[in-house]
Amino acid sequence: MTGRAEPLLRVDDLRVAVESDGVVREAVRGVSFEVAPGEVFGIVGESGSGKSLSVAAIPGLLPAGATFGGGTVRFKGEDLHAATRRRLSELRGREIAMVFQDSLTSLNPVMSVGEQVREPLLLHHMASRPAAQKTAEDGLRAMGIPDPHSAAARYPHEFSGGMRQRAMIATALIATPSLIIADEPTTALDVTVQAQILDICRRLVRESNVALILISHDLGVMSELASTLAVMYAGRIVELGDARAVLGTPQHPYTMALLESMPSSSGDPSADLNAIPGEPPALEARPPGCPFHPRCPLAEERCRVEEPELAPVADSASACWVAQRAPLLPRRPGGMVPRSLPAPQTVADTAPLLQFAGLVKHYPVAGGLPFRPRAEVHALDGVSLAVNRGETLGIVGESGCGKSTLARCILRLTEVDSGSIFFQGRDITRLRGEELRQVRRFMQPVFQDPYASLNPRSRVGDAVAEPLLAHGVAKDAARRRVDEVLDLVSLSPRFAERFPHELSGGQRQRVGIARALALDPRLLVADEPISSLDVSIQAQILNLLKDLQRRLGLTLVFISHDIRLVRYMSTNIAILSMGKVVEYGPADEVALRPRHPYTQALLSAIPVVGPASSGRRIVLAGDPPSPITPPSGCRFRTRCPRAQALCAEVEPPLGPDTGRAWACHFPIEDV
Repeated sequence: MTGRAEPLLRVDDLRVAVESDGVVREAVRGVSFEVAPGEVFGIVGESGSGKSLSVAAIPGLLPAGATFGGGTVRFKGEDLHAATRRRLSELRGREIAMVFQDSLTSLNPVMSVGEQVREPLLLHHMASRPAAQKTAEDGLRAMGIPDPHSAAARYPHEFSGGMRQRAMIATALIATPSLIIADEPTTALDVTVQAQILDICRRLVRESNVALILISHDLGVMSELASTLAVMYAGRIVELGDARAVLGTPQHPYTMALLESMPSSSGDPSADLNAIPGEPPALEARPPGCPFHPRCPLAEERCRVEEPELAPVADSASACWVAQRAPLLPRRPGGMVPRSLPAPQTVADTAPLLQFAGLVKHYPVAGGLPFRPRAEVHALDGVSLAVNRGETLGIVGESGCGKSTLARCILRLTEVDSGSIFFQGRDITRLRGEELRQVRRFMQPVFQDPYASLNPRSRVGDAVAEPLLAHGVAKDAARRRVDEVLDLVSLSPRFAERFPHELSGGQRQRVGIARALALDPRLLVADEPISSLDVSIQAQILNLLKDLQRRLGLTLVFISHDIRLVRYMSTNIAILSMGKVVEYGPADEVALRPRHPYTQALLSAIPVVGPASSGRRIVLAGDPPSPITPPSGCRFRTRCPRAQALCAEVEPPLGPDTGRAWACHFPIEDV
């Protein structure tokens, strides 16, 4: 890249090899880029594209089984791969800091947060212990963590996900490094917490002139933060340039396909998402020529035999023979991979399939003083909703709002303290034994983490057949049904012989859906089913769920913290906050014309690609109040920009009617 400031970091022809089953293969193949002080360099791509390995190689933190295969990495002119181990230790934490994806596993569970935040200062002999302690508390305060003195004495498991991530950023910043590498720092966080983290990143780059390398599969995040963007596929950069140019007029079909896989906040929710067909190639099955050509609708014969190098195209650099011959023109939304939608199945009976009223669930808190009332977590406090046959009820809210508890109560995996649950017109709230078992075959879960929900020692076919055998289906009939449901989720019968670790994330989620469909259920409860998947695989799974709903007449309860995805999937949306429904109505009404300030904050927190990303963002201060001692009156009032004295005194009712309702004394005016 020309015309830029002297780079802080220069990576040339970086190569990383990975050994698997005794065979060494290149996972990163000739990656080159530069990062200047005060620049946010974004790297985007699907899982397996080589993003994390590329940045882990910079400070010499490659995982076991991966080795540096060539190229140079120069930081402030110094060749890091010629540096000694001692020199690298001097640089890590002091000059180059990392923020990892999973803060819970990255933080030491037996060390207090304060000890871990001040550790870089002590390791590098930059401050005395008392001075390091004060600096650590100042760092936590700067990250927006309340009462930093007491927070420093707590342990990671006592922090929320957003607080842990802010503590990791405080640890990375405490030694004032020149370069921060953040690997998926907001993945799986609530959109409100993500907005806080992005705001912190934006501020530290602007105020401290820190260089930031940001890895994410979220193009909205990149649109908001990145100044330069690299798109990686199959171990190489396939497009590189100014972030606005790359996202505005992409010059590689893969970049274009990633953009078109994203659901629009204002598009037609009845149309299928434009999912990229297939999946990224495995290391051992990388095709000849351009590795994207098997999934590319623009591929030509040359693409199948010769791999292109990066070359200038329009306002960026692209590794695409078609674009290099003539710049790609912007395509209409949904124009990349057109699909024909089957006609929706008609559902004659529009009576509610599922209805619940006044659900209350409190969890007792361990410990406390004897002979004193035990504290309780208010997970659900009077939730009443219904979903008609063939429709989808979307549930949206932050972590801890009660979404997953509601899902478990619906499925009778958790007993409610009070309230009623009606399924197919029958009260199932207190069913037991065989009666409950027979009802459960018609209501099945789809879990968030398909890998954790599948037995790693069971083959796929056995996992899918398990519910059939448990309900007395003969083995031969179960085997035939396994083939049928695998076909329903677009997996061939040969997948029945594989183990979960042999599948990709999207394939494992398809297996989870097949298992849920095995007993021909009427209701699927999908709890964050796509939160850990790449945007392209998310689109495939969402399209699959919609397609199955059309063909089988399924009723869905779809839970997510991303209201944009929920709008795409849902007939009606319910917004949960601290165990209560604060807004309810038709999906378009709630997503496009919110009346509750909490819903408005959730919508504004979603990063979007394009000019809308520069709009006014509502960043909610701090974390939600403790569910053990919820605030009086409106539970959102402590974070609400519209709160007044009445909000603390009187809890607002959910109204004005059952079809479109909100619980707010001072709702947003309809526009």
